[in-house]
Amino acid sequence: MTTSRGSGGRKEVPSQFGMDEVLWAAWLYYEQGLKQDEVADRLGVSRASVFNLLQKAREDGVVRIALDPTRMSRIDLALEVSELTGLAECYVLRAGPESSLFEQLGTLGARVLERKLVGHETVGVAWGRTVLALSKALSRIPFPDVTVAQTTGSSAATFDFSPVFCTSNIAERLSARAVNLHAPGIVSSPAVKEILMNEPAVRDHFALLRQSSKSLFGATQLNGETLLVQGGFMSRDEVRMYEDAGAVGFASGFFFDVDGKIIISEFDARHITMPLEDLMNVPERICVGGGTDKVDAISALLRARLANILVTDEATAMGIRKSFKG
Repeated sequence: MTTSRGSGGRKEVPSQFGMDEVLWAAWLYYEQGLKQDEVADRLGVSRASVFNLLQKAREDGVVRIALDPTRMSRIDLALEVSELTGLAECYVLRAGPESSLFEQLGTLGARVLERKLVGHETVGVAWGRTVLALSKALSRIPFPDVTVAQTTGSSAATFDFSPVFCTSNIAERLSARAVNLHAPGIVSSPAVKEILMNEPAVRDHFALLRQSSKSLFGATQLNGETLLVQGGFMSRDEVRMYEDAGAVGFASGFFFDVDGKIIISEFDARHITMPLEDLMNVPERICVGGGTDKVDAISALLRARLANILVTDEATAMGIRKSFKG
């Protein structure tokens, strides 16, 4: 189903087509068998524009006699993953060099976020390497009436990574208001957390987050090298405690097992993060993450319904499909 950019104007490209109007026009014409005037009605453009779009599709190799299968595979896979998992939207990055996956996913995630911003809204941001890559890939589009707010407390910064950068970089690119959470991610005891959460500045911060229309986060696997330990957020023993309880992944402040059940331990009583109930009330919860080592973690977070929009890569999407098909 499409929505119009303006009354009787050009229609918004469905998410399944990766924001590619040429691909959408070619799919309608070659795969669905619509006539050019019917395609024009679907797209909200003139028949001459449809002719030009189809010509460009042929010139770019999107179609020969049918759509190029390497282009179509992203759409088919995204549609299938959405259907299997209940996602509202899925964006699948075509296979590329594994070495630059963070940057590629960050770039695609940036394009998705740019397209979804409407202004006069609050975007909650959790830290992660892919989210940081997204922040660097954002175009400089002014949204001065957008607020970008940090959803989890901070941890010790490494040389090339700091949780605060994720929020401040996105805000800087958008000329938006940055609201960082000036509190540690982990405190020494539940009593300290209770005191801190009742501080007016912290209390007001979480009240702001409850107004979020979008939440943006990555996915972290627990096995092998994990940013939770590398970023100084947790010790290896603390992560192992969650693994022993059955957790396979972490996203936006929460651990979960393979079935999507949220795992709670004493650690959570010391963790400063957006409450789960508030996160689940955010209309658009966007996870940007991929890599074959994260298939189990992302599949699990989808079972937990933490995200309803996913930006991932082809290999990971195939792994998710296999996981949900059993």
